[in-house]
Amino acid sequence: MTKNNVLKLPLTSQITWQDLLEEFILVKEAEGRSARTIHDYRFHVERFFNRFPHALESYTSLRQSVLKYFTEKASPSTRNKRLAHLKAFFSWCAKEGYIPANPAEGIKRAKEDIDNIRHVSLEEVKKLLQQPDKKTYTGLRDYCLMLVQIDTGVRPGELLQVKVSDLSLESREIRIRPEVAKARVGRTLVINPFTAQQIARFLRIRPECWGDDVPLFASENGITLNENDWAKRVRNYCKKAGIKVTPYGLRHTFAIEFLKAGGDPFSLQRILGHTDLTMTRRYVRLSQDDIKEVHEKASPVQKLQQMGKRAPRKLV
Repeated sequence: MTKNNVLKLPLTSQITWQDLLEEFILVKEAEGRSARTIHDYRFHVERFFNRFPHALESYTSLRQSVLKYFTEKASPSTRNKRLAHLKAFFSWCAKEGYIPANPAEGIKRAKEDIDNIRHVSLEEVKKLLQQPDKKTYTGLRDYCLMLVQIDTGVRPGELLQVKVSDLSLESREIRIRPEVAKARVGRTLVINPFTAQQIARFLRIRPECWGDDVPLFASENGITLNENDWAKRVRNYCKKAGIKVTPYGLRHTFAIEFLKAGGDPFSLQRILGHTDLTMTRRYVRLSQDDIKEVHEKASPVQKLQQMGKRAPRKLV
């Protein structure tokens, strides 16, 4: 079959992109992919076909739809995520003989600014934590969510899937199960006594009828809080506080503050769940830049200059 011909799928027109996606998802589940990974595959494939519902009419149509899709404006990070998931899906389709080739092949990743890590000061974090109404379930939940992120640097997607059984207030630990961890490697996070105290306060207003299948920080309806919904809630709190930060920005803030306080990169790597030191090194560079800035402001020599005094040229 040539690329310009109408796609000759098995069972002809009875097979839709939804059918292909469901089979692809089954394959990925059989491979043991995490729930988060499965969700992301489904989200990105559905997003593409909702944008181009007739893309499978021919390979030419499919290829043109993919090219148009990646001309749409998006941040480098978002574009790369879309590309990775669609490439995996179409690669599987080509391997199974549903399409003649991968229409996303040859499309290159966008160059990301690896040092563009957005974090905020502790003064801004304090303002942010003052925004939720802690007299309500959602307000206290949101407060605890932000507090845990600042305390541990845990990924939002991992924290939102934590169960009550993963929490130990006595030992002040939160367990990130392998199946919800991004790198598929479980780890245990230590929380501050104050954080544990606030979570205990939150547990007292959590409905007693909810079992362990309901996430610790669930929505009011007892379902898993969506990452996008959580990001919107943080954005609303930021607007009230007059600052800008995302849930991932809170993770970055933890990392920067951890290193500035004397924490070592290897411990930070384990805490954050990085598979290697590549990302951790970025935090190291940023923390060093912050230290330089603090030194310039706090140096005795700088203060002497501001006082109108001349510093000695030589130290005796």
